[in-house]
Amino acid sequence: MLVCAVLLGACRDSGTVSGTALYVTTEFTPTLLLTQVRVWGEVEGGPSFGPHLLPEQPERLLQSGETLRILLENAPNGAQTKVYVEGVNDSGTVARGEGSAQIRDGYEVDVSIRLEAKAPDGGNGTFCVECDGCCIEGICTRPTFQTCGAGGISCVACDEARANACDARGVCVCGTQPACNGTNVDRCVNGQCRCGTGPACGAGQACVNGSCRCTPDSCGGCCSGDTCEPGNTQNKCGKGGEACRKCNKLCEADGTCG
Repeated sequence: MLVCAVLLGACRDSGTVSGTALYVTTEFTPTLLLTQVRVWGEVEGGPSFGPHLLPEQPERLLQSGETLRILLENAPNGAQTKVYVEGVNDSGTVARGEGSAQIRDGYEVDVSIRLEAKAPDGGNGTFCVECDGCCIEGICTRPTFQTCGAGGISCVACDEARANACDARGVCVCGTQPACNGTNVDRCVNGQCRCGTGPACGAGQACVNGSCRCTPDSCGGCCSGDTCEPGNTQNKCGKGGEACRKCNKLCEADGTCG
């Protein structure tokens, strides 16, 4: 019955939906540091759906207000549906919530779900109940650079190379921004994310040993020195981060010489 489940982001998609759907809005404290949500549910008189982990690979910290759309096919009109959502981060499943709604055939129905903190997978005393700070072996601890976190989750030590503070939310930061975790930077200097002694690397580059390099992982076109080129011109043709080459005649759309 389930067609798909899609994470939309922290704002409502203005597009219309063709068919029956659930539009789920999640709310949670930012200190949970969620990177994924797991969603599943059951429909009265119909089969269950999910679980689906969204996004498939963690790409960023999720924001409270993230939305997801669950498209349903042939769900009974007027049936009650129950939706369960879990919040996931590097520690495992750290939050959970649920909501319900009545299906309307051909319409999108709103479902709001509040995710509440829970002990991470594997438990063993790394979660503290009614704790404003973070948890070390069952003890609620005040957030510091070495014990950063909030909401009772496990404390983490901020990376001295990539952060310079643990802010009031219990999040490791560089200046006013999140800790420097991108592939285009490798350190936090005076509150700014940098690559070595220079600024953050540009598009198509990765920070390698303190220098901005064009690599197969960072460049979809071809590398001309440490500059990533589109790879679609006669003089600079290539793909997959290989070295650009000059074609005798022309460069094909797939980055090969024709």
